[in-house]
Parts: sequence; C-alpha cells; structure tokens
Amino acid sequence: MRWLPWFFLAPIHSLAISLIKPRRQPQPRLDTGGPHTGKTASRGCSAGSDLAVARLDAPSETHLAEEDSTDGLTGLKTRHYFMEALDEEWRLATRTGRRFSLVMVDLDGFRQVNEQLGQLAGDKVLKAGAALLEAGAEQLNVVARLGGDEFGILLPEANMRQAAILSERLRAAVEADQLLAEHKVTASFGVATFPDHARSLEELLRVAAYGVDLARQCQGNCVKMPSPATESSHAERDKRSLEAFLEAAPYGSSAKIPDYLCADPNKLAQMKPMWDSMIALAFAIEAGDPYRQGHCEMVSRLAAQIAVQLKLPREEVEEIRLAGLVHDIGKVRVPESVYNKPDLLTGTEFETMRTHPVSGAEMLKPLNLKGIEQIVRHHHERYDGKGYPGGLAGDRIPRGARIVAVAEGFHSMLSDLPYKSACTFEDALDELRLCSGTQFDPEVVNAFFDWAKIYRESQKPT
Repeated sequence: MRWLPWFFLAPIHSLAISLIKPRRQPQPRLDTGGPHTGKTASRGCSAGSDLAVARLDAPSETHLAEEDSTDGLTGLKTRHYFMEALDEEWRLATRTGRRFSLVMVDLDGFRQVNEQLGQLAGDKVLKAGAALLEAGAEQLNVVARLGGDEFGILLPEANMRQAAILSERLRAAVEADQLLAEHKVTASFGVATFPDHARSLEELLRVAAYGVDLARQCQGNCVKMPSPATESSHAERDKRSLEAFLEAAPYGSSAKIPDYLCADPNKLAQMKPMWDSMIALAFAIEAGDPYRQGHCEMVSRLAAQIAVQLKLPREEVEEIRLAGLVHDIGKVRVPESVYNKPDLLTGTEFETMRTHPVSGAEMLKPLNLKGIEQIVRHHHERYDGKGYPGGLAGDRIPRGARIVAVAEGFHSMLSDLPYKSACTFEDALDELRLCSGTQFDPEVVNAFFDWAKIYRESQKPT
C-alpha cells in the first residue's frame, strides 16, 4: 500500500527546538477575528502584510518581519512562520480545549513539470497552485509554502468535517485550473484535527503527512483523513483479535519447507539449513523494530487464508505462506538509519527502501525456490502497473505476490507505525475496498472480503 511515504515533512528536530525555546510574551492583537491573522473582513490586504500572528511590532521591525514571514516566489507564508503560528495555535488549544485542523498539500505531477519543462514552468505551476490555495482558504486560515511543492494550511477552530469540506473545495479548484490541467498537475491533501487525531504537535504533523501519502497511493487528486486517534484502543483490540484468530486457523506458522516443494530428497536436505537461516534472519529484522514485531508471521497467516479462500492447490498455498514469512528479508540490506527512521522518509531514503524486494529475491535465489523468490521480488507491484520494482500490472504480477500485497497492506493498516495511527478492522476494510483495482487485485480483495465474513462471524457473541 501505501505504507512508505516519500514526501516532505517538517523536520522534527526543528520542531522540537521551536517547542522548547523561550516564547515571546503575547502581544495585543490587531484584530478580533481569530488568533492567526491580520486580515479584516475585507480581503483587500496584500499577501505580504497578511501576518499569521498579528502583533504590534515596532515600526522599525515591520519590513524585516514581512520578509521573514513571506515566501519570495508564491507570496504565501514561510515554513518558519507557519510552524510558529501552528505552535501558538496548539498551545492555545491545549489551554482552552478547542479544536483546530492542519492540512498538508502536495502538488501531484510537479516533479515531472520541473524535470521536463524546466524551472520557469515549475515556478508558474507553483504560483498558480499557491494562488488557488490562498484564494480558496477562508479569512482566518494561514496558508504557507513549506518547501518545494508542499504547502500547509492552518485552520483555527475547524473540526474534522469543516477541514475536509474546505480541503475538497481546494482540491476541486486545483483540478479545474486550466494552467495546471495543461501540465497534468493535481493536488493530494492530508487532514488532521486536534485533539481527534493527536494531542501532540509532532503526531499531528505525522498524521496530516500520512494523509497525503494515502492520497498519493490512490493516484493523487483526493483528500485523505486518517482514522481519529480516539479509535486507537478499538484498533488495538481489533488487531489482537485478528492475530488470535489467525494463530488458531489452518495453515499456521510452521517455517519448515514441506517435502512436496522439492522432489529431490538430497536437495531438500541441503536447502533446509539455508532456509532456516533465512527465517532466523527475517525474525531478527523484526526483533529490532518494535512497530513490526510479528508482522511477517501475521502476513504469512493472512496470505494463506486468502489463498485457501481462492481454492488454490495445497502446494501453492504453502508457497505463498512461506513467502509471507520472508517477504521483507531484503530489508537487512537497507541502512539502519533508513529502516529505523522514526519519521517519514525523504525521496532518496524511499528509493533506498524500495530496493528491498529485489535484495530479498537475490538472497533467496540459491535455494532455487522460484515461486517464493518471485513473490518476494514482486510483492510491492501494483495492479495498475505503478508499483515496483518491475512496474508489472494485472495478471503479469505473480498471483502469490498479489495475495501477499493485500495481506501485508491490511496488516500494516491495523498497526501503529511511527508515521501513522492504527486503523480499526472496519476502516481497514474500507481502505482496501477503495484501493481495489488500483493498488490491489480485485479478485484477491474479493476473496479477502469473503474470508472477512467468516472472521466476523467468529467474533460474534455466542
């Protein structure tokens, strides 16, 4: 799925500094309309004088303050100013108990414009996108360019519904713009609301950024709002219940190679020590990651249940189950600084992480288990052909890889990760349904839903 983002997130180090540095004493505000704007009821003010946090600055400091707060290319607020406004709004909300929302925006297709048409064309696209975001945002909101083609919008006193409505309106405006349409540029939106999604500022940023990732995973041009943190206890119960059910299900967690996967007894005897080493390595990788412990085993069990639901032969079910155990083994070749990074990956880091399916397949090659090797190599392909490493689409993706992709995606949705909160079982089903036909094979998703009915029945009180 979806579960390794690559776009910009304000560095937590910078945020931590902003949270612990001494705060200026609050100054009298110039308006009574809201905490972060110098706008009056009229929108006649220029963008340059539109301060996110209005204060009675000394006249000699006014010009310097405007330069520090305004992005030179787009006229929007700067990242630094936005983070200060966000910090102040968070402090105010924690004292008063009121809500506020954060929207993060990425321009889909901007990189291609920059690479193919050059910086001038890219600047025109950025300006057009920025102008649409500022024009569509309401008076009391703060719109900023966070860096590159990434923008942030602070919505004081906006709840989840209000933030989602505004984001959808902005998305539609970007989609309808003639210049952006000519360059095939749309926008992906991620929405997070305090305190529904998170109570800390760091986590709120992560949730909003994760929403952008969800949007991009579904081909962009949409608004995504992750499940509220208030459901986290339900999500944890859902995950524990599912794992307990899978532990008792047929096709358990045995890591041994069945004899029927290799007809030659001598080769089988040679393979088993090597295979045992691979399994030990896969479990060792997980042991160093508190967010992923037990993940491979659960992916293996879940993939086997989907395969059974599809009425596949016993040999193929076993092949898929064993591939699930070692599907992430290639991560041993990913630098620890990338694999265990506590926040979202940069573009370069994401490209490094994307090497793990091929690395895993190469590690398995000496075993001569072609089916398992191909599943590991292609479990991050997408049904629409936009995955990796081969960009395969539809039935060209090995069936076992399509099954493991669904199993891994679903279990990841149920898991708390550094960059996102866990979904409930029902929310994960909704997300799976949404991505059927694009990220996931519809036939495999339908088989999963058939299995989910059996699981739901098992959870009903007797």
